[in-house]
Amino acid sequence: MNIKQFKKHNIGICGCGYWGTNIIKSLEEEKFENIHVFDYDKKKLLIAKKKFPFIKICKNFDDFLLKQLYCVLLVTPSNTHFSLAKKILKKNINLFIEKPSTLKSSDLNKLIKISEKKRLTLMSGYIYLYNTYVEYIKKIIKSKKLGEIKYMYFERSNLGPIRNDTSCLYDLASHDLSTSLYLLGTTPKISYVKTYNFLKKNLYDISSVGLDFKKVKVEIKSSWINPEKIRKIIIIGTKKMLQFDEMDKHNKIKIYNKYASYPDIKDFKKSFFTPKANIYLGKTFAPKIKFLSPMKKELEHFFNAVKSKKTPLSSGRYALKILKLLEKIKNKIN
Repeated sequence: MNIKQFKKHNIGICGCGYWGTNIIKSLEEEKFENIHVFDYDKKKLLIAKKKFPFIKICKNFDDFLLKQLYCVLLVTPSNTHFSLAKKILKKNINLFIEKPSTLKSSDLNKLIKISEKKRLTLMSGYIYLYNTYVEYIKKIIKSKKLGEIKYMYFERSNLGPIRNDTSCLYDLASHDLSTSLYLLGTTPKISYVKTYNFLKKNLYDISSVGLDFKKVKVEIKSSWINPEKIRKIIIIGTKKMLQFDEMDKHNKIKIYNKYASYPDIKDFKKSFFTPKANIYLGKTFAPKIKFLSPMKKELEHFFNAVKSKKTPLSSGRYALKILKLLEKIKNKIN
């Protein structure tokens, strides 16, 4: 990873809430020198300056855009993305927008047209495309070591943060939609959608979505009112099964040998038999994978795309696919 080659560039960060602060911290760790930060909330700006004395804060958005910025990272609430992104692009500044890029595909399409006309890089923040473990999963699917993939299950649940401007579909499920598209490489049909809103009208707190890819059934469960934090992918192949548990501190990926039939009773040791139900798992394999920060990989990918003028993996048009799929899902809700 060579993110440090960009450390002397003027980098703009618009929004210094939770995720914006994470980005500032990542750039601080890489010894970045010229970070200009803007937020309409002056209290957040002062908090950021106190935490990170090296940053340069801007209290006026127009002044922020005049800092000869190499690029801007936009991490404000989703309902502000379109208006701010439009102003940034019109100032001929390359732009990274945290997902969801906009709340309407028609708005994102307008931003794409501006960026393409001005030959600017427009990238969306789908961080799991830059996750070391997800990259490993993509490789193992391609290698056919799991056999033909039949089913995928995604679960992303936790207690908050609860958004006021969008639902768990756009905030949480969008991650797993992007990952499923990345892993399977095709656009699915929607088989079912179930949602529940307990806290706010029309802002769904829990959702379950079924997707039909060409040969693979996919289910995505999302919730931000769950007592336990869960980040899990389960993949069923004709040869083996794979589980990615992001919360597992030791073995995030486990591969299970799939057996054609349950072993004969004579193969079990005496200790296996207890009144408590036991599960036969077969042999498991936990690959050793060197972990790299997905955020730093994502930022480096963006900076390199700006430098090389190459289309980023999570480009504006990639984000548009996900946003259109989210709109189709939303239209399925009764």
